[in-house]
Amino acid sequence: MVITNLDTDTDRENDFISIDLSHNAQPNWILDFYEQLNAATNEYEYMIQAQWMENENLPHLKIDEKVFLDFAEAIQRTAQKILNR
Repeated sequence: MVITNLDTDTDRENDFISIDLSHNAQPNWILDFYEQLNAATNEYEYMIQAQWMENENLPHLKIDEKVFLDFAEAIQRTAQKILNR
């Protein structure tokens, strides 16, 4: 598994995290999380894209900033449980 975090500290349009879950049997299992500014609302939205479907429209899940932060908190709680074992 390879995790790539391409956050920037400069004028950014899209910061993203890509998680490559590929292996021999499934060579294209990639999950991307990226941030996008909604020009209409001037708020950030977060897209989650699964890239393991070949020759099909790639599925997207769009969530707002609060839901993304709730998701991050849930991941952090799980990570903390693992660290406390």
